[in-house]
Amino acid sequence: MNLSFHKIAPSERKHKANRCSKLFIFVHDKENQKNRPVIINDPITYKALLKKIEKVFNRGSGENWTNLDFNRLSDRIFHKTGERLSITTLKRIWGRTNTKTRPSLTTLNILSAFAEDKDWREFEREYRQSRPENAKKNRIRVFTKKRILLVATIVVTVFLLLYGFSGSEGDAESLHYAPTDRIVFEVQKIASGYPNTVKFEYDVGDISFDSLFIQQSWDRTKRIPLEKRNGLVTTTYYYPGYFLARLVVDNAIVREQELYIPTKGWQGIAINDSDFSYLKPGHIVLDNTLTFKPNTIELLNNEKGAELFLANLVERPFINGSDFSLETDFRMPIATESSICRNIRMTITGSKEVLSFQFGIPGCVGDLMFYINKEMVSGRKNDLSAFGIETDKWTNCKVRVRDNRVTVFLNGQSVYKHLLRSDIGKIGGVQWIFQGIGEIQKLRISDSEERFDMLDKRFNINF
Repeated sequence: MNLSFHKIAPSERKHKANRCSKLFIFVHDKENQKNRPVIINDPITYKALLKKIEKVFNRGSGENWTNLDFNRLSDRIFHKTGERLSITTLKRIWGRTNTKTRPSLTTLNILSAFAEDKDWREFEREYRQSRPENAKKNRIRVFTKKRILLVATIVVTVFLLLYGFSGSEGDAESLHYAPTDRIVFEVQKIASGYPNTVKFEYDVGDISFDSLFIQQSWDRTKRIPLEKRNGLVTTTYYYPGYFLARLVVDNAIVREQELYIPTKGWQGIAINDSDFSYLKPGHIVLDNTLTFKPNTIELLNNEKGAELFLANLVERPFINGSDFSLETDFRMPIATESSICRNIRMTITGSKEVLSFQFGIPGCVGDLMFYINKEMVSGRKNDLSAFGIETDKWTNCKVRVRDNRVTVFLNGQSVYKHLLRSDIGKIGGVQWIFQGIGEIQKLRISDSEERFDMLDKRFNINF
């Protein structure tokens, strides 16, 4: 998909300029252009959608909603659809602002999904068909179908003869492309280590939008809705690692900033379905083998879905991520009572990206997930069967990156290869997630010039 800009040319304007004449951002899609403002030919259907939402929301007419109501509706929409519409956008839709603009197709799809689990086109079609006055029209269409087809064929043929297959010159003049460098998005860490408060400064200029937010990482649920077109916001990152923060306008990514948050030696976090807690240094033991104290399992078994997060990310990464080797021996002799697949995740963390691999028992390989090239690689669509292992036994794992390709070896056998679109930057270390008490006996990373033994106590201030 290509990020582009569309501006309504002066020749297209029939009325006094308004926000609809400003710059619109959208994503080129072969099937449609979702983020262009939509011409609503049937206001009755549009009003019916808003009435349906009012009924679902169950707070009376939108004419009487308060700011708190619009805020709660925004949260309800996000909870159901996973997409956020700002309070300003919702007010504009219900005519509660002085600005009059047409909603984009993306916005209409989100509203329709919230109201009836359908997209806008489907909602529009079904509602029109259900209206009594359309029954006669539907019968008329049956008798005139051939005539309409003939007329349409003639019109299309004439259009192609006049303007060619690539479109008219007039159409080309109505499109104006502008670089995105007019958009400002800057990221600054306030502290070192974690937790860490991060400051975001942004400015989208005069771009018109229905929704604007900052996505803290690749996780779409970690979003900060923005009401103003420029400003400063802060948020706290409670975990170390590599993050790709994004400025998103109407579901189009217009800016990305890499964010790397290190640890102070080996540090751990106990994670469960609803909360987390930082492990005290005494819970982690390093004596030839890196592991956890046995009583740590009690901490996990008391919580649903609990896992142990373990990481060592240096302040200044120095291993070359485009040409390196990693070797480790690991196992998980004790799994939590709630663990079915006994999963283990190893994430090689660079200053620009990560390489993340998951292991589990053979019966669960279909549910394994890798993260490579900033994309998920699913065991449901890829053969990851080699990563089905006996997790309570030692596994030797080597990861090698050469010539834009990553190769994984397990117990001396090459089991997986994947092309890389770019290097992951300088490698800062490794993150692990165990569904139980994990153990690491060897962990070394090297490039052509440096060698880093991550279990060497000289590099671990906590032991």
